[in-house]
Amino acid sequence: MRVNKAIRACLLLFVVASTCEARAQVNGVVGVSCTKRSDCGLVPSLGCRQGACNVCVTDDDCGGDAFSYYRCVASPAGPAACLNKNVFSPFTGADVLAAFLAAFSTALGAACGLGGGGLLVPLYIVVVGLTPKFAIPLSKATILGGALATYWSNYHSKHPYASRRPIIDYALAGLMEPPTLVGTIAGVMANGIFPSWLILALLILLLAFVTYRVTTKANAMYARENAEFAAATTTADSLNPPNHVAVETTGLHVNPPSTPLVEKDEANAADQGEGRVDTDFVRFRPEQEIAVQSSRTMRPTTSQETQLAVCHMQETNTFPFRQCILPLVVCIAAILAQSLLRGGHGAPSLVGVACGSTMYWLLIIPPTVVLGIVTYFMGRLLLNRTRLYAACGEDTVKGDVTWTKYKAFVVFPAQCVVAGFASALLGIGGGIVQGPVMLEHGVTPLVQSATASYMILFTSTSTTIQYTIAGQFPGELQYDYVCWYVALGFLGGLFGKKVVELLIRKSGRMSYFLYFLAANSAVQAVAMGYIGIRNVVHDINTGDNLGLSSLCHG
Repeated sequence: MRVNKAIRACLLLFVVASTCEARAQVNGVVGVSCTKRSDCGLVPSLGCRQGACNVCVTDDDCGGDAFSYYRCVASPAGPAACLNKNVFSPFTGADVLAAFLAAFSTALGAACGLGGGGLLVPLYIVVVGLTPKFAIPLSKATILGGALATYWSNYHSKHPYASRRPIIDYALAGLMEPPTLVGTIAGVMANGIFPSWLILALLILLLAFVTYRVTTKANAMYARENAEFAAATTTADSLNPPNHVAVETTGLHVNPPSTPLVEKDEANAADQGEGRVDTDFVRFRPEQEIAVQSSRTMRPTTSQETQLAVCHMQETNTFPFRQCILPLVVCIAAILAQSLLRGGHGAPSLVGVACGSTMYWLLIIPPTVVLGIVTYFMGRLLLNRTRLYAACGEDTVKGDVTWTKYKAFVVFPAQCVVAGFASALLGIGGGIVQGPVMLEHGVTPLVQSATASYMILFTSTSTTIQYTIAGQFPGELQYDYVCWYVALGFLGGLFGKKVVELLIRKSGRMSYFLYFLAANSAVQAVAMGYIGIRNVVHDINTGDNLGLSSLCHG
């Protein structure tokens, strides 16, 4: 019931935002000589009529035939302007190719919790013919569809090593997302200041570093899996009956792919003269939990046992709205309010705040304070869980971070601020940095992917609403692009999630997931690098400033 209410509330907010009529300012200067429409500026722009930029009258003024990307669209609020065609007016071969590639790119991104913006933005620029101003918002809408699909798929999935928990670590997401949003505030401003060549260099360096680190971890995990499979096979050959497989309690809990995946039950243990299941010799499915109880050196108090029982009960909640989700909703609302009041993404301030004014800078403080409070609250929650487990002698779940004050209040927030800064500065999804951060701290790949996708759902929803209010989607209708590419993203997200799950289930190798993540990062580096080089060459040819720019130059 709470899930349905939350979904309806999000849909209502999006519909209300969509009703806000917004049209960006028409680019171009009347009378400037031109040979084609692009000489008059980025769309929405003036048309090129009789060798000079002027208000368009027909589609021909926008450089169009029946299959052109652009149309001359009259506006009741101002003069006609050249805009991108609507999605289905007409639906060209380029649109068919873009639809397929968008779904495929989203599948790649959603499968490993990256979103896929590094593939979608170049796709929309090269294939659909959009400018970066429209390609970036459209990529966010597509990512929103993929994030909805992965969240829907993960909602009832369980943690691979603790069946009482959902696979999404809501508390960890609650700690990581607020400082990531703090980083985006600075990253957006830096994006307007840094020259394109510097952004390109930083982008390639970051993606190359992420690819290297993930590949290194994948190689280590692959070697460990090989050793475990070899040990399991050797032990199985020496046992009678031969259907027992030795599994190290400290290793990765997977089966050799050559053996059937069948659980060992208590009857088999009883046949061996034991009164309990021998957890050192168990046959199991990769997605199931293997609980290995360690010896207890101290007896917890009744109060601690009660608290632990409450903690376990809270962990079974698949939709912890009040404890973990509501704080993130508050964070997104704070960022959205700040963006509307200060002006952002090309939209003017709703209250007339001038860029660079005292109020412009002061408006950064309230959302930062809110985000800091939420980060502290979620850090305390995770820290208390670790302390409670230790006090009760409870084994921590494999893949859990062993929280300390330093990790909860310094390391993770600092790394997430950097991730958010890089995301906004370089135009990539925060998941491409957040994912490796979680992996570096030992979070299991499946939990990392599900948690990153959940965080992407919040950020993509926020940015899509902002872009909708600002009227920064292509075409006259705009909502047709939003709905069409959200739907494509949803289909791609479902497909990518299922394929990766099937691959891991069949092979029993979690390292394949990390190799997939590394390959995705490498492909995004190539795609974004290509677009970045194009932009740098364009800036050089047109004589644009290659140094730092003023934040409020526009």
